[in-house]
Amino acid sequence: MAVPQKFMLRVIIAPEVAVKLTLTERPHSVEDLIKTLQEKCRPRLDYEFSIHYEDPDFDGQLCCLVDIEDLPEKGTLQVVRSEADNVSFESYDTEILPSTPFSNRLKTWPDTFNVPNFSYEVEHLLQEGNAAYEQSGRTITLTRSQKSSILESMATAIMNYKPFPTEKNIGMAAEALVTAHPCLKEKASESGWYGWKWALQYKMGNFRSKLARAGCLEVAVNSGRRSHNNPDKDHPHQNIKKARRAEINYLPNFPKGEDATTLENVRLQLMQEVERSEKNLLLIDKLMQMTFALRRLEIVKENPMIGDFLNRWPALRIDSQICAEFHRITNINLRNQFYSGLDIHTPRLLNLIRQKAARTGKFSETLRAMMNLYDQQHELHADTKRTLILHGLPLYLREEEPQFFRVWNIEESPEPEISNTAVCVLTIINENSSSPMHFSPVSAAVIVEDQIVLGEINTFADAFVLLFGLVYVVHLDYPKKLVHTFTFIQKEVMGLEDGKPLKPCLNRLKNDLLLIE
Repeated sequence: MAVPQKFMLRVIIAPEVAVKLTLTERPHSVEDLIKTLQEKCRPRLDYEFSIHYEDPDFDGQLCCLVDIEDLPEKGTLQVVRSEADNVSFESYDTEILPSTPFSNRLKTWPDTFNVPNFSYEVEHLLQEGNAAYEQSGRTITLTRSQKSSILESMATAIMNYKPFPTEKNIGMAAEALVTAHPCLKEKASESGWYGWKWALQYKMGNFRSKLARAGCLEVAVNSGRRSHNNPDKDHPHQNIKKARRAEINYLPNFPKGEDATTLENVRLQLMQEVERSEKNLLLIDKLMQMTFALRRLEIVKENPMIGDFLNRWPALRIDSQICAEFHRITNINLRNQFYSGLDIHTPRLLNLIRQKAARTGKFSETLRAMMNLYDQQHELHADTKRTLILHGLPLYLREEEPQFFRVWNIEESPEPEISNTAVCVLTIINENSSSPMHFSPVSAAVIVEDQIVLGEINTFADAFVLLFGLVYVVHLDYPKKLVHTFTFIQKEVMGLEDGKPLKPCLNRLKNDLLLIE
């Protein structure tokens, strides 16, 4: 009796990303193998590609797999994107994540604040003082210039993370300072660092004023407000333009040697590149990176209409550039983080939604209808689960916004009904159905201000991801009736912590997700 063949293959689908593929028999053709890979790695391989294998006849050099008989029983394969598909901008793997310039921030506020090094004089003084404190518990007395030097260095370190730290951030920095140098403890305060906290608070204000006078856009955008000489201008403490949703690069400075005029010329060149039939994606990304500061200045300072802004920056209608721009702002990979963060919570969220659906009430009835439709699906792909979670999460949080989840049946009407729509995800179908949730739509689209901003998106989940990225890119407010849903995605799925406490309903959901059944 012949032993059946078993194929164990390591498939490299992207740089530093490999999956294991086990087959019980040799595929009938290379096309069958490609279909198997696409099903296993959906949606990462939703594009045309060829498969290369390590040929032992050429010392393991890669060769294109043309004949399925050449497929090794155990070895490494590599997915190579076809040249004809390289100009496509809708695929998951067309994202080009920018290399962040040195002038931009790379990190969010840390869990543990790292105290910076001080001047040689201050470091020597603190070293001696710490040694004395360990022996006798005696603290040191600083001169005015020495304390100013410490505060200046601490303010610079804080500014590397954010220009407008919260009171909690300042307290964390003050505590870290006293922990690293116990000789600086204050005997009069219970914590030992209360005075340092307020000294840092005032120092940050003075530090921002200096940076504004030096032309730092991130703080200069809030200068020129009401004063004794300008009594009719905005109040200095209202409508402060600052990062509120954990943006790292909220309003960066222009690149060295560039100004608004030179960057405007680059923008015009960028528009010409986008209008080409064969787009140079790498050049577009390079020009988008160069003009990032100009776009942020327009968005933050001028607050333009979204349609007008996208007409000036048409590259932001490309899926990959939404992801790249989100990465520039937060230093987080939009799709990877969204899907990995959501998939981690999916099993528990499915159970919670099913439990909620078993109860009575308006929201429970809607959830029950969704769960019945979900249970009727023959194959529960990752996209199917994501669609259910993204539709069910608002209802679980007792939020309802029927205008946000729109459906367009292309068999019934030639145009979608999107008038008076601030923002929504449009699911496009070609079947008669009254359900707001569809697991296999024709496509999906993102609507902002009555316009289709992003269209021909493969799945509902991907449309939701791009909408979330667009919220950061064009500085949109969260939908008023879905604030809890978007806040949960921001903090728990994307890990973008803004320092604000969670609302009670989100705290309960967070605790429920941590419970082990």
